[in-house]
Amino acid sequence: MKKIAIVLIVLGASVSCSKEKWFDGPNYMSEDFESYASTDSMFSYEDIRWSYHQNTHEGNYIAFDTTIVHSGNRSLKFFGAAHPGEVSKSSIAKQEMAFYEGDVVRVSAWYYIESAPSTGWLFLFDFEEQTAIGAGPGIRIADTQESGLVLEHKFYNDDIYQPSSGFIAMPRYQWVNITMEVKLSQKKKGYVKIWQDNQLILEGYNRKTLPKDFLYSQQGTKGMYQSIEFGVTANSSSSDQTVYVDDITVEVIQ
Repeated sequence: MKKIAIVLIVLGASVSCSKEKWFDGPNYMSEDFESYASTDSMFSYEDIRWSYHQNTHEGNYIAFDTTIVHSGNRSLKFFGAAHPGEVSKSSIAKQEMAFYEGDVVRVSAWYYIESAPSTGWLFLFDFEEQTAIGAGPGIRIADTQESGLVLEHKFYNDDIYQPSSGFIAMPRYQWVNITMEVKLSQKKKGYVKIWQDNQLILEGYNRKTLPKDFLYSQQGTKGMYQSIEFGVTANSSSSDQTVYVDDITVEVIQ
């Protein structure tokens, strides 16, 4: 029995080291959108800054804006047109990052939503793992008219809502800071906290905050996140959505 235990310990250590060796990447990024000559220069094959952008429907676009800024001289504007019955996206993403089991990650960004509240869901940030099957499982922040900001698990975990009595709505036509702190765990040892303008509005403890494998529907998970996405990451509402983003920071704090 002792020999079996030793083998299992060594095997577990080997798998952990292998994961960090083969799926290594940065665990920090900051962005103020001040240093680019054009939006095209934000993206490169080497993933030095951002990996890609997506505009899933004609008319959707991203562009620098110099009139509505949080700091400096410009922000990044996202427009996602409404397409009833379909999801509309206008966003930027960085892949090949590395946030592991046990990390506590803090994500902070400033948002200015120019469009009126809608009865649908407006997704503002996605934290994902790149998997073979499962369409990028992870967690994401959505704004809803009925409940304010919501933390949605894309697969097999309950979403986290603000208290139904007295939830704080996401304001329009002003800059708002959204900060999320999440402890990553494939077991019920993680937590999530979200602040809106420094006020804690949403929290959940003893939770699974990383994807796990499920046969036929979600496979190839590695117990880590590798992708961050900002903007109109999904517009499922019945109205066009315009969102400005500025002063992003993503970092491991412990």
